[in-house]
Amino acid sequence: MKKIKAWLNKMSHNRKLRCGGFSVALTVLAVALCILVAALADRVESRFALTRDFSFNSATTQGEVSKAVLDALERDVHIYAVIPEGGENDTLLKLLERYDAASEHVTVSRESILRNPVLLERFSDAIGENTVSADCLIIYCPETDRARVLDADDYYVYSYDVQTGTFSEAGFTYEKSVTEAILYVSQDDLPVVQILMGQGELTKADTADMVNLLVSANYQVKWVQLNTDTLDPESPLMILSPTFDLNETELVQLMEYARAGGDFLIATQYSDPVDMENFNALLRSYGVEILPGLVIADEEDTDSYYTGTPVWLLPYMQETGATLPLIQSAMDILLLPGARAYEIIEDNESTMNVFPALETGKSYIRNYADGLDTTARQEGDLYGYFNVAVWTDKMFEDGQISHALILGNVDVLCDYWLQNNTHASSFLLQMMRSLQGKSPVNLEITPKNALRENLRLTSITPAVVAVVLLPLIVLCGALLVLLPRKSR
Repeated sequence: MKKIKAWLNKMSHNRKLRCGGFSVALTVLAVALCILVAALADRVESRFALTRDFSFNSATTQGEVSKAVLDALERDVHIYAVIPEGGENDTLLKLLERYDAASEHVTVSRESILRNPVLLERFSDAIGENTVSADCLIIYCPETDRARVLDADDYYVYSYDVQTGTFSEAGFTYEKSVTEAILYVSQDDLPVVQILMGQGELTKADTADMVNLLVSANYQVKWVQLNTDTLDPESPLMILSPTFDLNETELVQLMEYARAGGDFLIATQYSDPVDMENFNALLRSYGVEILPGLVIADEEDTDSYYTGTPVWLLPYMQETGATLPLIQSAMDILLLPGARAYEIIEDNESTMNVFPALETGKSYIRNYADGLDTTARQEGDLYGYFNVAVWTDKMFEDGQISHALILGNVDVLCDYWLQNNTHASSFLLQMMRSLQGKSPVNLEITPKNALRENLRLTSITPAVVAVVLLPLIVLCGALLVLLPRKSR
């Protein structure tokens, strides 16, 4: 013990050791202070999203539309970033940091299904078909108890290469998707679209792309069945390619729905049955009858069909109250791959106005009643210009008005390729707007470019100039200092 005290006393009187120890302590303190400042700066940077976005497409920067939405937000919204370890999407995470910093009502947390399996069960049950996956965002508003799930399919815009027949990523829609989802979960009332089930219609899988489009526009989609559900006349009813006829009770229920002001969007295929008596009675009540068969364009009328495929019609949009906004905006290009036509009944009721909405060019109807399995025109096939979509306004005695859009093709509503390569998505949303009377949410947020353009002289910015010039200035300064020394 005495030896230890003697050694400590000797060390304390050693001048070199005292000075060296002080230096070491000062160095350790300086390093610790630097680490503390760096950690604090990193936390402040993350909390207030102070990181500058120098990416070529500014993918993590919010635009004015998003800022306006966040400024007007009055309800708390929490974003669960369910992202697996090692699968981080830096662009998305940085963007979420900016949402967290931009509004006191938006919070973000990183989650893992493995560590928090209750999250999977909770939101999968609440959302139904849009189930939670291991790599997604869950945007949730506790006050409305409404949630949206976004996955990789919601973040990209694809372009189609006609030569290769493949899709490729053309742009990112992170900001648009997240901002619209925040609006969806936080709004008081959302417009509802009802889709009929129980008559052999298209399944939920068949309509998934259409439903995703409606939900992204902040519609609530409700699947209903006649006899078991009460139809809401404030919400349009979609009947998509039924293959079973209505019974008398179901027809009465639909007629009562119409009398209460309910609107219809009815779409059928050329291959659907034509002998459904009660369903045909519903169509006749809106002034139309089915013309059996497949509409095929006359090959000489090349503007009326897709190149080399006369059964893929390019119909001409007619002016109606519902379609006029699309025509004025030059958003009237639609493609109908396999369509049936409707005939407008001449002796319809005086309280009903029936208008052609989509009309073919020169074409004929191959009804296959002759048993010939060919698309070539046969003797007896109807020839002329046909209605492949009809709009009807029907007024009842008590002043209620029921609207109906009756289409001869369902792909124009449900097909993902058509949504992204024609004006099919704009057509659907405009029809919903006209039937519903409420505008869907479709924020004007431009997708960010997915591909970096080649550097051109006109694209050189001050930042690029600085990056190039600064090293040159340092090099010149170094040469000015070193060259004189070398000559001595």
